[in-house]
Amino acid sequence: MSVASARPAPVERTLADRLLAAVPLLSIFLWLSIVYAVEAWAHSTPWLFGDELELTQLSRAIALTGHAARRGEPHSFDTLWTYVMAPAWRIHNVHTAYATVKYMAVLIMMLTAFPAYALARHVVGRRAALFVAAASCVIPAMAYSSMLVEEPLAYPPTRWWIAGTIAVVVVAPFVRGELVVIWAVLVLALLFLAWRTERVANWRATWTTWDWVGFVVLLLGVAVTVSAVLGKGSFEWLISTDHYKRRILDFGLNAAGALAIGLGVFPLVAGLASLWPGRGERPMRELTVFRSVLLGSVVSFGVYTAVKSTYVSTTFGTYTYERNLVYVVPLLFVGTALWFERRNFKPVAALVSGAFVLYLLLTTPYEMGQDISYNAPGLAILQQGNRYIGLNPTQAKVGLVALLCLSVALLLVRRVRWLAVAVAGGILVWGFTGELSFASASNRASDRFVDNIRRPFTWVDDATGGKPTLYLGQQMADPNGEWLLEFWNPHSMVGRVWSLDGTAPGPGPTLTPDPALPEGALSHDPHYPYVVEEGGMNVVGRVVSTHEHVAGGALQNWRLVQIAPPLRLRDFVTGQYADGWSGASSAYTRFSSGDRPGRVRIVVARPWGGKDVPGRVTVTLGPIVIGDDHQPHVGTPMVVKSFVLHANGVKRLVLPAPGPHFRVEVNVTPTFRPRELSPQTDSDNRDLGAKITYTYLPRRHS
Repeated sequence: MSVASARPAPVERTLADRLLAAVPLLSIFLWLSIVYAVEAWAHSTPWLFGDELELTQLSRAIALTGHAARRGEPHSFDTLWTYVMAPAWRIHNVHTAYATVKYMAVLIMMLTAFPAYALARHVVGRRAALFVAAASCVIPAMAYSSMLVEEPLAYPPTRWWIAGTIAVVVVAPFVRGELVVIWAVLVLALLFLAWRTERVANWRATWTTWDWVGFVVLLLGVAVTVSAVLGKGSFEWLISTDHYKRRILDFGLNAAGALAIGLGVFPLVAGLASLWPGRGERPMRELTVFRSVLLGSVVSFGVYTAVKSTYVSTTFGTYTYERNLVYVVPLLFVGTALWFERRNFKPVAALVSGAFVLYLLLTTPYEMGQDISYNAPGLAILQQGNRYIGLNPTQAKVGLVALLCLSVALLLVRRVRWLAVAVAGGILVWGFTGELSFASASNRASDRFVDNIRRPFTWVDDATGGKPTLYLGQQMADPNGEWLLEFWNPHSMVGRVWSLDGTAPGPGPTLTPDPALPEGALSHDPHYPYVVEEGGMNVVGRVVSTHEHVAGGALQNWRLVQIAPPLRLRDFVTGQYADGWSGASSAYTRFSSGDRPGRVRIVVARPWGGKDVPGRVTVTLGPIVIGDDHQPHVGTPMVVKSFVLHANGVKRLVLPAPGPHFRVEVNVTPTFRPRELSPQTDSDNRDLGAKITYTYLPRRHS
């Protein structure tokens, strides 16, 4: 079918005709919105921290003050999504507000159907365009609609037809920073369009071999210059392109491979093959524009994804960033729809595209040992296969390669229309299965976080009536509990997150207060009426409520304390994880033991049944002094004990404690890593010293 036949001459239509014609597209929007709303309803709590918490902090601050802030600290403009969410956060009930944001995100993301359909109608007929609309809405990445991330607003505005280009280029970067890439897409698309014009084609026809050599050299020079300019303006670009060139290629291709898997292989092969003019195809302006935009998008988003994943690998971790490529998906589906209508792809186009996708399938890590790869939703269908039917990577690879061979063979078929219908159905089923797989894994992660914080989530707000509340902890290696508490109690947890050892997590400002003699008063007192304290903290005041949560693999208690001003500590422990293990050092500091001396009981244990790594334990007790670092230390030692602790060993000490305040320091050397000593049975990669408990025993009155 030609473009002319795909877009027949307009005839006068009544309003009823227009409404009736819109029913199929509106049905796609409506029914998928219902499905994804159910997924969002089952998504009990955020779990992707700190992304979801940071965007929520900014949005709540906008709702409250009109300005973005994190924990009360002003923040620069980040994304329009925070402003879109803001009205919902004015709802006082946090559960209702959270549900409103999720359902709003679902509806916004489902708007993808309309620009995808309109884009497709420029080059294909109505039925094929409906396929593009539906397929664009059933990719695995649509499960992001249940999360408080930028994708719900960033995905729909990718409208590529010429009439909306300028508006999209201006607005898109404010939705999501990555979409500044659309400027590059626009520039490349215009260059590709110019390259295909008749005037330039006639000019190229006059070039000699040396003209072509000079042109290639010129392109290389332009590429080097552009890279140098970007390197001066972007530290991420500089680090990635200057020091990790091989990673750029590898990580970019890994992202493309995950995208191919999530789409069901065929759409990527067909989408890339559509870049070639078909057999017997007449030149059409619409097709030229489409191919220029598709090629510009693939290049621009591909380079961005490769550079981003490379930089992140040097600062945080190695991940497959398929999520940054999803913006090219509607274009790939339009290319696929071209085959549905015409089935005239050139064999060389199908074979070259197939060879490229074959390389992707053979080299992309499938990550099937994980329950969810947040940045690569396309892999979810394989991960679910591993979870429920025992699919292993070799079987998955064989199946995907077979699917690729079938895809290439189908692209060469010209005359069998029912095949196009079957392929379209298969693509929709594959994509929707992947979306359900990713949504299911995300909801399982959400349920695990529910098990962490335990209901009622809003217990702090309920107990304080929304009055300002401080959070105080130490050794906060796993901050998920604090993040959840902060998200679900916004009226009380207004932004003061402190730790006594500098381990308080972002996003937003944190503080390490300085305790002072003689009473343990903490510096920077915000004069809040309440504090939530972790285990090991003991603020002077009245315990109002306690709440169980999971930390260190076991149930722990948060305590909500109504502070007896000023803010001060009775005693506290530092250097211990939530499960009681210490690292190389741990300390117990007590400020309020009274004028008369008491005792302190110290139990040092090493409940480890693996290889014995004897540890030299030194216990030092003495009065408190405040050092140059404004932190407490042991002054002149009154008691020093030393002993060797073996695997499964326990040592109990009861030492005299002077009044009115004292400190105990326990040092263990060497530490050990369970994962290194027993990799088959233990995944704990911490440097552990011993499990230590401290108990103050006041002197009995006669």
